[in-house]
Amino acid sequence: MTEGKESVCVYRGSLIDVNYYKERLEEMDIPSFVKDDFYDGFREVLPDSAELIVDAENADKAIEGIQKLKE
Repeated sequence: MTEGKESVCVYRGSLIDVNYYKERLEEMDIPSFVKDDFYDGFREVLPDSAELIVDAENADKAIEGIQKLKE
């Protein structure tokens, strides 16, 4: 992912699911990263609350890819 670009959350869920979708997006040449506030020190969130983040320019393609994987 490129520094300075706007990023978008394309999926929120358990860390296991988020990591699964991250791997699938990488196979589609869509760079992403996982944001997991539980391990960043914010204890108010649920342990299984993670976000999959992509550059805004890849958001539509990423969301479409995740939707196809859910089917």
